[in-house]
Amino acid sequence: MTPPQPPKLNLPSRMPTPGPGRLNVYDPNGKLMRTVSFGQRTDPGFFKNVVAQVRSHNKPIRLGLAMSGFGVAGGALVVASVVNLGNPFLFYDRRERWMELHGHLKGSAWDVWITYFSVISGNWKGHAVDTLQQYLRFKLIGMFDQLGSIAKDMTGTMNSQYKEVLEYDLSAAAMWATAAPVFKALTKMSAHPVGRVALMTQAGVFLTAAGTMLKQFSDVYNKYESELKDLALKLDEVQGIFYKMGNPDMGARDLHVHPDVEKIDHWQPASAEGAR
Repeated sequence: MTPPQPPKLNLPSRMPTPGPGRLNVYDPNGKLMRTVSFGQRTDPGFFKNVVAQVRSHNKPIRLGLAMSGFGVAGGALVVASVVNLGNPFLFYDRRERWMELHGHLKGSAWDVWITYFSVISGNWKGHAVDTLQQYLRFKLIGMFDQLGSIAKDMTGTMNSQYKEVLEYDLSAAAMWATAAPVFKALTKMSAHPVGRVALMTQAGVFLTAAGTMLKQFSDVYNKYESELKDLALKLDEVQGIFYKMGNPDMGARDLHVHPDVEKIDHWQPASAEGAR
């Protein structure tokens, strides 16, 4: 009678780099046990269109700011607003990959539990069964939960950043598209005193709105920088669980099941039929 043995896996020391690819998990003999695919869903078309649209409206806006007397300060603010445009689909792509990883982890954890209850729990009893159950419940499944928690938090953070960057891009594109024709019309009227006053008023309104948008961007940046630092600390904790001193270069921790599980006399058939 040979008791079932839990698989011993060689996990990669580091996660795959951003971009499309695969994560392979091998057993100690080098046999491929599982492959997780990571797709690339980043759509650069949206971001390129936003940048092109904003830049196409830059000339009348900057000309209007210069003619209204806000050339230097206004130009710097315009440049800062454009520089902060970002591709939201970079965060979307990362959100999807963390969601895939979360689903893989949860599915693997359920595979372990279902296998235990279908193969072990109903057919065997004895000290080895209790030891194996404690190993699964308090060690292995706990590690799955730690990884799943990180994947869930990263999914939520990437989704929130995707939404924030998308909203900033759309706000900037709408502001530039609205302001450009107004500046273009007022610059033609700036030779008249009424037209110049209107141009200066428009410049003030535009710069106030751009400054407010940049302030909101700064607040969002600081918020997510803090969240990502917290997640980095959680990742350090997870590395500490899997690797010696939390350093992948020092090798993986010994996660093998207790030796009692391997002792034949600690396994007993749960029924007379199982003893045959």
